[in-house]
Amino acid sequence: ASEFIPVAEQFGLAKLVDHRALELAIELLGSMPGIKLALNVSAATATDPQWLQGLEAFTGKGQGVAERLTIEITETAAISDLEETAKFVAALKALGCRVALDDFGAGYTSFRNLRLLGVDMVKIDGSFIQNLGTQAEDELFVRTLIDLAKSFGITTVGEWVGDEKTAKILEKAGVSYMQGY
Repeated sequence: ASEFIPVAEQFGLAKLVDHRALELAIELLGSMPGIKLALNVSAATATDPQWLQGLEAFTGKGQGVAERLTIEITETAAISDLEETAKFVAALKALGCRVALDDFGAGYTSFRNLRLLGVDMVKIDGSFIQNLGTQAEDELFVRTLIDLAKSFGITTVGEWVGDEKTAKILEKAGVSYMQGY
């Protein structure tokens, strides 16, 4: 995805990719009632009412699909139009979906904006995670973010976890989930 998504965005095709990914995700969730799934959406989709209408149509078919779907929005997409993104998040949550803010810490989201967005989960940008154990500043930032998120009732995910040492640091800091190798 890291190779073709930027090209899709460059040529204005990101919405088409996001629509198709939604169709495939809903199909998978419908056929496998025991799974949960996270779906990344582009910045263009994060303010697209047609995508939301498609989600509503697909999830209206029952089987608890929306409740098992987490929509991931990148931090940079969220802050590009904070007010519209907050409406998008509210609409997703009204349908029953969970919402994650991806790559948190990489952009300029303030803690006030984090609260305003009302997301369920923050995924701490991997650039802060990859140096845990060697960069004291990153460790302080990650611990502070985890503590703050907990106080807001927000689940945390550490991205780019690549070794046991990093996993232990994150576990000690109280991260909810880890993603990586």
